[in-house]
Amino acid sequence: MRLFIIGVVWAACAGVLAENSTALDGKKLGVIFNNDINNILCMSSGKNITPEEYRYAVMRILDLAPTLFAQNVGMPDPVIYRSQIATTWDKYHAEVTKAVWPETKEEDAQRQAAAMRHLLELGTDPLTITLQACRERGVPIVASYRMNGEDFYAGELDLYDFGRQHKDLCIPGCNCLDPAKPEVYKHRMEIFREVAEKYDIDGIEFDFRRWYHMISDPLKNYPILTQMVADTRKMLDETAKRKGRSRMILGVRVGPMLEGPFRKEDFPGSYYPEPTNMSCKNLGLDVNAWVEQKLVDYICPALFSPMGLPKTKEFVELTKGAGIGIYPTLSYTPAWAHFDPPNEPDTNEIRLRHVRDICQEALQCYDDGADGISLFNWFPHSFPMPGKDYQDWGRKHEWPQGYRPDALGFGRVTQYMMPKLAHPNALKECLTQDLPSSLQVSPP
Repeated sequence: MRLFIIGVVWAACAGVLAENSTALDGKKLGVIFNNDINNILCMSSGKNITPEEYRYAVMRILDLAPTLFAQNVGMPDPVIYRSQIATTWDKYHAEVTKAVWPETKEEDAQRQAAAMRHLLELGTDPLTITLQACRERGVPIVASYRMNGEDFYAGELDLYDFGRQHKDLCIPGCNCLDPAKPEVYKHRMEIFREVAEKYDIDGIEFDFRRWYHMISDPLKNYPILTQMVADTRKMLDETAKRKGRSRMILGVRVGPMLEGPFRKEDFPGSYYPEPTNMSCKNLGLDVNAWVEQKLVDYICPALFSPMGLPKTKEFVELTKGAGIGIYPTLSYTPAWAHFDPPNEPDTNEIRLRHVRDICQEALQCYDDGADGISLFNWFPHSFPMPGKDYQDWGRKHEWPQGYRPDALGFGRVTQYMMPKLAHPNALKECLTQDLPSSLQVSPP
C-alpha cells in the first residue's frame, strides 16, 4: 500500500510539473552531466539496495551543480526503467557478464542485476528515482541512449530479448543491430516513444559516441539516421503538446569534427585513432541537415573515450543563428593518467596538474565559442567527500594507489572542479591559484 500511495503522489506531482514547465534554451544548459547507465548499480550494495541508497548517489551528483542531467538509460536496449518494449537491465546482465568475463566473481557478476531487480520489486527503478531527485533540486533531465553500444562485445545482443531474437539484423562484423533494417528502426522508435510518454523527462539525448558503428554503410545510409532524429523530434513535439509542455528538448552526442579523415596530430591529447575516432560524416551523422532543419537543441561533439578536444569552432560556425547549443565534451581523465598501473604517484603536484589541465581544456572550449561543457564518464559521486574514507552509499571500496581514474585523489579533483565548469571566470581564477588545502594529499 505504501508504494502504491507513493506512486500516486508522484504521478500527481509529475503532472503539475509538466503543466508548469517552460521550454529549455538549448544555448543555456551550462554543464551537461552524462551519467553512465550502470555505475550506481555497480557500486551499490546489490540485492540489499534501497531506493534511498540510489537516491543518495544521484544527490551526490546534483550537489556538484550540473545544469542538465543526461541519464544514460539504455543501449538503446536493455534499459534501467520499467518497460513493455525493451528488456530491463536485470534480466540477462549477470549471465552475459559471466560469459564475457568468466573470471568475474559471482557476487560482482550478480550485483547489478540483483540491485535492479530489487528496485523493480519495490515498485520503482533507477530512472524514476533519478527523476524525483532532479525535480526536487530543479535540475532538468533527459533520457540518454547509447545508440549502438558494444560494451559487452560478443555478448552485447544477448543482453536483451530483441537482440537475441534478431541477430541476423546486425551490422556486418559488429556486435550491434543495424537501424537500416526496418524492424530495428521500428523497435527503437517504440522505445523512445514509450520513455517520453511514460516518464516525466524533459527530453531525449542520442549518444552516437559511446561506440562507433551507428549504421551499415554510413556514407550511403546516413539519411536513415537523419530520419530517426526527425521522427524523434516530431514525437517529442507531439508528446509535449499532450503533456501541456511548451517543448521537449533533443540533444545529440556526435563525432569530434564534421567530416574528413581523422588524424591524431589534429587532436592534441587524443588517445584513439580511426576507426574508434571518426568524423560525423563517416559515422553516418549528417549534423548539417539536423541543424538546417532545426531538429536538435544541443550538440555535444566528442572524441571517443574522450581524451583531447573536438573541433568546437566547426560546430559553433555551423550553428550560428540557429539557437542550437554547442557543448564540447571534456574527458574523464587526461591522457597521462590513462594507464593501469598508473605512471604517476598521487602527489600535490600531480593533483594541481590535473586541476590546471581541466581549467585549460574548459577555457579553450569557451574561447572556441562553446555555450557550455559536456561531461562523459565522470564519476565524482563514487568518491567520498574530503575528510571521509567512504562514499556513504553502496558497498565498501578500497582506493588504489597512484594517480588513476579510480584513485581517491583523482576523484577529489573532479569533485572540486565540476561546479566551476559553467563559470569561465572561476576557471581563470583557479588556473592561477595554488592547490587548495582541501585537495592536498594527507600526510601519512
